[in-house]
Amino acid sequence: MKEFPWYKEYKIVGFPKSYEPYPDEPVYDILYKAAKKYKRNGLIQEGYKIIYPEVKDHVDRLATAFNKMGLKKGDRVATILPTSIQFIISDYAISRAGLIHVPCSQLEPVIEIKDKLNRCSASAVICLDHYLDSVKKLKDECNIKFIIVSNYNDYTPNPPQDYGKLPIENAHWLLKLISDNEPEPPNITFDVKKDIETLLFTGGTTGVSKGCMLTHRNIYANAIQNSWGLGKASTILCDGAIAVIMALPAFHSYGHSLIHSLHLIGLDMIVISDPRDTKAMATMIKKYHPVLQIGVPTQFMKLATEELKGVSIIGISGSAPLPSSAQSELDKKGSGVMEGYGLSEMSPVTHFNPSLLYRLLGGKTIVRFNTILFSIPGVGFTLNRLVRLLGTKNFGYIFTKTIYVLFKLTRRVKVLSKKEKRRCIGFPMPDTIVKFLDVATEEELSIEEVIKGKRAEMCLNGPQRMLGYWPEEGSGIDEDGFIRTGDVVNVDKDGYFYVVDRTKDMIVVSGYKVYSREMDDILYEHPAVNMAATVGVPDPEREGSERVVVYIQPKEEYKESLTEEEILNFLRERVAKYAVPKKVYIVDKIPLTSVQKVDKKKLRQMDVN
Repeated sequence: MKEFPWYKEYKIVGFPKSYEPYPDEPVYDILYKAAKKYKRNGLIQEGYKIIYPEVKDHVDRLATAFNKMGLKKGDRVATILPTSIQFIISDYAISRAGLIHVPCSQLEPVIEIKDKLNRCSASAVICLDHYLDSVKKLKDECNIKFIIVSNYNDYTPNPPQDYGKLPIENAHWLLKLISDNEPEPPNITFDVKKDIETLLFTGGTTGVSKGCMLTHRNIYANAIQNSWGLGKASTILCDGAIAVIMALPAFHSYGHSLIHSLHLIGLDMIVISDPRDTKAMATMIKKYHPVLQIGVPTQFMKLATEELKGVSIIGISGSAPLPSSAQSELDKKGSGVMEGYGLSEMSPVTHFNPSLLYRLLGGKTIVRFNTILFSIPGVGFTLNRLVRLLGTKNFGYIFTKTIYVLFKLTRRVKVLSKKEKRRCIGFPMPDTIVKFLDVATEEELSIEEVIKGKRAEMCLNGPQRMLGYWPEEGSGIDEDGFIRTGDVVNVDKDGYFYVVDRTKDMIVVSGYKVYSREMDDILYEHPAVNMAATVGVPDPEREGSERVVVYIQPKEEYKESLTEEEILNFLRERVAKYAVPKKVYIVDKIPLTSVQKVDKKKLRQMDVN
């Protein structure tokens, strides 16, 4: 096995070079283990808590209902649900019954959901009652056999008292199916390497969305890879002992994956149904004292504006680049964000940046010492059992108050704050294989060439890599077994990766390359910028060339005063002449996708003449 620079980092944080062999178990086994090991922990929604043994019971009953309906192994079941207890129970029940989960977003246009359901020939749909009118249309047009309906309040302190009859044939209330069936799920034989567990459609940002065929092995392997992301000592200490806020859309690959990862280590999970509701997140942080929040950059940017005095949270951000301004604002309040990287085709997580731990704990030497300490038989087990006696809320209060002090202290001590690597996706997770392609020639580059300064497109492989795009196994995968990510990266001497741009977002101005992400990072340094996006549009005066266009969403206090010329002057001092935008638009709102990413596709389509 070749020695890569990130193996030194593995040693410090306590990662093995490999997690092989992975369990030959289906995905629902993750919940079964949580129900057996973490009997007091569970899912929290609107102040209502259901513990993992109860979740398992509901899952088994729903899987039994699926079987009685006549749904067979390999049939597709779509969910059109927000992040919720309903989503999580449905996800595991679909897995338990040997079916294939097709997560969809209720924020998507009905025509897009219709296309997905027709392409995968879905047999059933699970949705909330307020979406029933849309599902009625989908039922006939997509030949859906069964509709399962839930009221959002089913899993809250105030559930509905009377559900009434559903105005659609072969439609069933979710809770009635669960209550009417004993937990007698079917016996299913799985080939975890070949059987598809989830058919996850990509966002379609470059065209028509594609269905990533993710197997039980893909998802289980990625859950294991992610679950140790905080390092050996932190993970062992926090195992079953802390709460986490899940603020991601569960239908998205990142949210879907992290749900399984967090169940592997038995955390109390606080689910937030609306990813835009940062006030609800702030309320839950104050009430339950979670240690972690799983989110996307725009959520952390908004959270930085909420009142969180004396409260600390460690965010784990993915799905899109994290602006350093968001990190700085949270840092001032005594919180921080760790960044990762992934894509749907890889289940999705492949990289994680734990360098915030180096800063908080005082450097690599102390982190390495903790790793060794928790490797001594009995030490980690004993400490973990002691903190679990406190309960997740009490331990979370103590833990976050300690972190708050560490954030404030290390911010003042410059040498410690420099231990943290920002605007960095980190290093590859164990068993993740990377191939580098020269951006200009597409010839393969060595890791040594990339570390010396070559920019390269990153290609990825590993146990979490999809089977292919639906329905053809191997489609979307190159002859060497790699996924081409379309992301251009740099790698430093320690093996930390930095995404410079996406190949599709890279702008070519008269033969010169302008990296839009680098431009965005520079724009975030301007004190008036709340959100920024750089895109390339065709140059009508030069065939084959593009113009740089910038969109700025100013902070509230600068909305009336910020001008195009001020932004242009700011950039003229910091970028090459060819990279200076031809146009700057000051807008009230930059458009976001359903998973809160900046929608650069929509920006390119906007009139810039």
